[in-house]
Amino acid sequence: MGGADLALLVVVLCALASVVVLFQTVSTQDRRSEEYMARDLLENLPVPVFVLDDDFRIIRYNGLFESLVGKAPLERFLYEVFRDHKVIDALQTCKKEGTASTPFYLTPSAEKRSYYMILKRTNGEIIGTIEECSHGSTKEDVELYQKMLHELKTPLSSVRLMLELLEEEEDPVQRKDLTTRIIDEMDRLNQLTSDLALLIKMDRGLVERMDKVNIVNLLSEVIWQMSVLADNKRVSIEAEIPSHSIFVEGSKSLLKSLFLNLLDNALKYSPERTKITVTLQEQEENVLITVADEGEGIPEEQREKVFQDFYRATSKADGLGLGLGIALEVVKFHDGRLWLEPNEPHGLKVNVALRKA
Repeated sequence: MGGADLALLVVVLCALASVVVLFQTVSTQDRRSEEYMARDLLENLPVPVFVLDDDFRIIRYNGLFESLVGKAPLERFLYEVFRDHKVIDALQTCKKEGTASTPFYLTPSAEKRSYYMILKRTNGEIIGTIEECSHGSTKEDVELYQKMLHELKTPLSSVRLMLELLEEEEDPVQRKDLTTRIIDEMDRLNQLTSDLALLIKMDRGLVERMDKVNIVNLLSEVIWQMSVLADNKRVSIEAEIPSHSIFVEGSKSLLKSLFLNLLDNALKYSPERTKITVTLQEQEENVLITVADEGEGIPEEQREKVFQDFYRATSKADGLGLGLGIALEVVKFHDGRLWLEPNEPHGLKVNVALRKA
């Protein structure tokens, strides 16, 4: 199981944990419909999934889990199903620390088929996912997964707390503010899911064929799409791009994700009443696209680190720290170059060079 597979399992845990949080905060009359929704979600997930109570008894699972281990009676202890000491140790760790993961053998057999289990504790329940291991797993893959789960804790905890406050709050102004903040936190989770899905898509070769892409039209579309968010933050986006068509060879969907990511990242670090400038320069063999903001910038010694997953140059920005890491992967996929430089007198320039078609 490689990094993309771990990312897929984390996305599954993210979706499940969100449902658990919402389910435990809705009123009694809505519980039945929420329970049906949770059941449907479990059945539609692409991996074996189970849910335990705090004593490690099975309370829910999906059809893929049943296909893997057979029909398991509810209220049965999980370690009675997986008789591997590593599973018991992982359950204890998850109960204590909130997350855990472990490789394990399904049953003692000559085949020695190994699997990987990921656990997350949310509001008194433990959610688990399972995937069969290949021999490609690395220590870096596991560390990446653990960072992902750590990043998910903050928005999930915030959403739960704000939902509880919303249920008790009567002031319409406060309710509106809480609702807006809940939507913002869910957007953070949604962004992580989108970024991980993009990585999985590239890792597994699920990208549509390369084609000629009109980079002028694509940039105009991205700028128009981001302008609403920029207006809300009182940040202007200025475009300095040619009026005639310029083509690059690539995947339109990946390139659109690239520039949405770069503009989103610039917007996060832009103070109010500043501007973001997007320029496109046509060169002999390449096109050079630059996204420049007027934020704090990034010190030279930190510029390479910002391409690492979950790294932030400052704690002032929201988000999950995947933006520039995702951008670099997309640029590499297109055999291009991406580099950073200061935007004088202050701010950051992100430069992308792509080959012309």
